[in-house]
Amino acid sequence: MGRYRSAIIGFFALLVVIALATWGLKPVPRAPLTVGSQVGQIAPDFTLTRLNGSGKLRLWALRGHPVWVNFFASWCPPCNAEAYDLAQTAKKSPGLYVVGIDLTASETSLAKVDAFVSQYGIAYPVLLDMDNSVANRYGVQAIPTSFFIDRQGVIRAEVSMPLYPALIKKYLAKIDYRAE
Repeated sequence: MGRYRSAIIGFFALLVVIALATWGLKPVPRAPLTVGSQVGQIAPDFTLTRLNGSGKLRLWALRGHPVWVNFFASWCPPCNAEAYDLAQTAKKSPGLYVVGIDLTASETSLAKVDAFVSQYGIAYPVLLDMDNSVANRYGVQAIPTSFFIDRQGVIRAEVSMPLYPALIKKYLAKIDYRAE
């Protein structure tokens, strides 16, 4: 009986110690996410006109889906280098929203952008950043630059170089995209 009583007293003593140790502790509040172009921030919203003239696209309308935003120009050799792999990934990736943003202010004509899209079989939306204001808001310094945005609209990766299949897979994993 003495052992049983000692065990009960020890158990209640432990409960008292735990209660006293945690009394007055408050959960650490999480800082709210801010809108910005850095990894870990909510991607800035934009609305741009589609190259094919079928209206506009708003980034925040894609919330709830993984999104790959790719800034490019048709005259850019590294952009040309990644264009085929990007187009193929977009075609083979249901549920992934790929959005191309052409730095239109640097183009000599929209016909060249259209030819670029046709050459690589790009079927995802290509948007026109006529004055590079969206590129500036995202801090794009070089092209191609890609932003990988998760379902909550948070930037999980920024890459300023041409991407090839192995890297594409790596960055899609950061936004928790898995092909169905």
